[in-house]
Amino acid sequence: MGRYNKAVKTKLLISISSLLALAGCGEDPAPPLGAADREAGAVFVQAHCTGCHTLEGGGKTSEIPNLAGQPQEYLVGAMNAYREGSRHHSALQDLISSTSDEQVRDIAAYFAGLPPLPVEPPNPQTGDAVYAEGGQIATACVDCHGERGQSDTPNMPNLAGQHPMYLIVATQEYASGERDNAEKEAMLSGLDNVDIEKMAMYFAAQTPEPRDPPPFGDPAAGEAQTAVCGGCHGASGVSPDPMVPNLAGQEPHYLVNAIKAYRDGARNHSEMIADKSDAEIENIAAYYAVQAGASPVSNFNGVADVVAKCDRCHGAAVGESTMVVPMLYGQKQEYLLRVMKQYRDEQRGSSMMHKMSAGYDNRILSEIAEYYATRAQPD
Repeated sequence: MGRYNKAVKTKLLISISSLLALAGCGEDPAPPLGAADREAGAVFVQAHCTGCHTLEGGGKTSEIPNLAGQPQEYLVGAMNAYREGSRHHSALQDLISSTSDEQVRDIAAYFAGLPPLPVEPPNPQTGDAVYAEGGQIATACVDCHGERGQSDTPNMPNLAGQHPMYLIVATQEYASGERDNAEKEAMLSGLDNVDIEKMAMYFAAQTPEPRDPPPFGDPAAGEAQTAVCGGCHGASGVSPDPMVPNLAGQEPHYLVNAIKAYRDGARNHSEMIADKSDAEIENIAAYYAVQAGASPVSNFNGVADVVAKCDRCHGAAVGESTMVVPMLYGQKQEYLLRVMKQYRDEQRGSSMMHKMSAGYDNRILSEIAEYYATRAQPD
């Protein structure tokens, strides 16, 4: 059932709705802009902005965003935010602090009127390579948790198909000694956070194998007993929350002992199953053990789902959206990744974006950043 109350403890946390906004979704429509002079904006840009941006609106390094073709209202709002101090960047604040409203409009009009730049070529490295690295790290876990994290050892949990962020947090807690298990602490002592992320992504990408009914319990009778469990662990034990573990396809003896530990107070959340008898717990374990599990990250299907949601705000053609949000298509990959991490880790202000990006690791953010960086804005 899991220690999903750890979500507040880590900045790594990884459900997404629209996690890519550079300014934030749901903002009010922008007020009408005054008249702007693109030629005056070009003069200003050539005199003051070409140290970092090209006249074509590109960033001169991978960490500097492209501005060409961005919505004018978004650019005005971003520059005003630097001028007013709600965005922090010393060089930009020094530059923008002395500009007038008219100059800000002119600069924005110049960049907004430029054609979008060619997109970056796709990265030849695929997710399979990262999974392979994670698989190599995971070999240390095979003796207990089985090949690909599919456990056939009684009382040893499956790792296959678990949410990556749940695995990351749990592994970090074992490695730090916060979860009292000296053997696992020693085994994990040589891994850094990147290694743990790769290993978690490998296990998360594996689909649990179907199980035969265990030699105890009644799966049919157990289904009704899972009514309370389903509120957190999802239908049939496939959790919608990245910090709540999947129970579908889990090793049944492990489930029995874990549920009893919750009931008896050895683990937190005893209120969930305080009234369950041993026979009812065995029925619950039998029910979840025979349910079909699924990989939450297999083939990166989640990225397509995220993009579809992000595009509700960011995918509209320039000028069609009523919200002040930036265009993501064709933006610099490293810039997108850096900004998404800042939102996720609450280093960049937008309460909505904090909620949207919570729960996703660097690998998923990298895949999303690459998706947008290598595609042009749809017509």
